[in-house]
Amino acid sequence: MHGILRILCSSVCFLIFQGELFAQRGDGSLFSSHGVGLLSENNFGQAARLSGSGVAARSPYFLNYLNPANGTSVTAYNFMADAQIDYKLMNIRTSSEEITINRTNLSLVSLWFRTSRKSALNFGLMPMTSVDYSFVEETYFAGSAIPFDKYIKGYGNINKVFVNYALDITPRLTLGVRPYFAFGHINHEKYYDTDQVTSGSIAGFTMNERDNYKGVGLDAGVQYVAFKKGDKQLIIGATYEAPTKLTVTPTSMAYLNETDSVLYEISGTGTSARLGNTFKGGLAFQNKKWLIAADYSYKMFSTEWEEYTNSHRFSLGAEISPDFYSYKLLNRMNFSAGLFYDSGYIKSGNTPVDVKGASLGFGFPIQGFTRINLSYQYQETGSVSLLAKEVTHGLTLNLNIADIWFQKPVYK
Repeated sequence: MHGILRILCSSVCFLIFQGELFAQRGDGSLFSSHGVGLLSENNFGQAARLSGSGVAARSPYFLNYLNPANGTSVTAYNFMADAQIDYKLMNIRTSSEEITINRTNLSLVSLWFRTSRKSALNFGLMPMTSVDYSFVEETYFAGSAIPFDKYIKGYGNINKVFVNYALDITPRLTLGVRPYFAFGHINHEKYYDTDQVTSGSIAGFTMNERDNYKGVGLDAGVQYVAFKKGDKQLIIGATYEAPTKLTVTPTSMAYLNETDSVLYEISGTGTSARLGNTFKGGLAFQNKKWLIAADYSYKMFSTEWEEYTNSHRFSLGAEISPDFYSYKLLNRMNFSAGLFYDSGYIKSGNTPVDVKGASLGFGFPIQGFTRINLSYQYQETGSVSLLAKEVTHGLTLNLNIADIWFQKPVYK
């Protein structure tokens, strides 16, 4: 019996042709079905409040993960523990349906501390790519007029464990490197609801293609204070994100849904792949209270990634912190805003899917140097003619726990 089912499942790939796309019913973007999914922009911490700006930013109070050289910007001998939680409410409109979905995830965990007057170390975990989609297709067996549904979904991600080291070469020049280890898996599943076609003999079966990823990569950055007068300074920043070298090991499996009986499981041999590389540059003007940052980034992909294309991203952000050490709560709060435009690195129908958005944020102290930062992000992705238009409303909660080492209380 199992031999017959194996033949049936294997033949599906050759006998089925696809019909009308009915709807997207996943927990994330339909465009994450392309390539290895949506790529992370490293918009964590301060960058999340500035719409991804801050390659040149050197705040004395906040970390910015866009540039590995940023690590020495915090002035005191602090240690910081960062955690970020993202909530997204997404409206997805296709040519046939409109739905609203939401999701919450933990996107960053890291620890930062000074190693000397001129250096700092930061290590943690952050996402690289994410896949989360599903939709339904009406399908036929070749030679049959009886339709049945094929449910397609993908889920998974690639994460990276990183170590970030930053060093002040001179009072104005800082270099940083961020080596990392990437790991994760992505599943692409197809469930065939064949109950009507087989007269109930096979209610349905699932075919799962699972790709397991592991590899290494390196980000490098530089920041240079080009102008400084009093508390005012103009900073130039640049980063290079080298192509991540990944080993991909596929596993194919088919099983009956009613009984969970595995029909077959095949492990493939590992192959190598490299993700695209990214150049980023930016300017930041700041003093003790203000920060204004403008960034440009350029992603490049090799021909092996047919669903990705070279793209440009522009972003602008500003933040004000009236008096970080004030005794008044309102003065110690920080207020942020930003906007961005991305020409699109994902291709749908051979056309880049552009993305644009804006952000607002604020933060307030809890105790000592510990702060909570909240930000709102608005984002538009694609259009109905490019498969779907997605409008996302996001809330980001960033908990920044900080303190000073080796500080002794003094009693008089």
